[in-house]
Amino acid sequence: MVTFPLLQLPLVAMENVLCMMSPFELGDGMSWTYLMTKNGNGLPRRYIHRVDDFYTNEQIIMFTKKPLKDLKNWFEYVKEVLNCKIDSVTLDLDCPSSENRQAIDWIASQNKTLDYAEIKNNRRESDDDLRYFMERLHVTGVFNLMVKKYKADFRIEIPVKPERLHIGNSRFVNYDLLLRLKSPDIVLRKSILTNEEINRFLKSWMSYEIHLELEAIRINGSGPDAMNEIMNLPHEKTNDPEIVEAFKGDPHHIQVENKIFTIKRCDGKKKASVTVAGFLNDWRFCLIVH
Repeated sequence: MVTFPLLQLPLVAMENVLCMMSPFELGDGMSWTYLMTKNGNGLPRRYIHRVDDFYTNEQIIMFTKKPLKDLKNWFEYVKEVLNCKIDSVTLDLDCPSSENRQAIDWIASQNKTLDYAEIKNNRRESDDDLRYFMERLHVTGVFNLMVKKYKADFRIEIPVKPERLHIGNSRFVNYDLLLRLKSPDIVLRKSILTNEEINRFLKSWMSYEIHLELEAIRINGSGPDAMNEIMNLPHEKTNDPEIVEAFKGDPHHIQVENKIFTIKRCDGKKKASVTVAGFLNDWRFCLIVH
């Protein structure tokens, strides 16, 4: 397969080529990523072309002193040519708060609803900027909340209901907040939830009180011995091959090596199976509804 370095062309030449392509040619198996950053050691641009079994990814990394301003200009050009919109965002909140909010406001001016968002920080607490993101934007698909640093008393509501909610540092998620999470698929890493609280959560689900749309949940735990306390409720043990296969698939992707416990919702319409699985140097409590 011979590839054509479209994104390496000057803007005028790129526009002329794009104008000759149909929408099907523009979108056929191609993904474009445009990243602007301040740290470039004087390099004006780096071009990356990657091909895998499913799609081609064209990526340009532009080094600039004014990333947001130049990104706005570039996107206005692309939007005019391709009639596209922003539906996926990765936002690093380690930038100054004023820059974070300018970026959030600009994204919201383009599209208030996102299919995918990843929010992260590594160096500075950015509680207020995270709250601002929640107020201005709504994520309907995958929401990866990978914020590592926040204040000790940090609390936040997650008003949206993304299809998958992944919280990389969920120490702010207490039992009451867990009950208010509405996503069908939830991942809580570095959780502070106790075995007794997880047991209460399961009992509430069985009583048809909470999480009626829940499909799967993963919470880091303390290993197989924790199941003695967690499963102190009516249950059945099973080795059903279909359930074992279900855990191997999305979203858990685990090999079942420990006991599987199945519980039943009081209306008789849903069951849930739970087990624990090793993950890196940790254990995960895994639940799947069926």
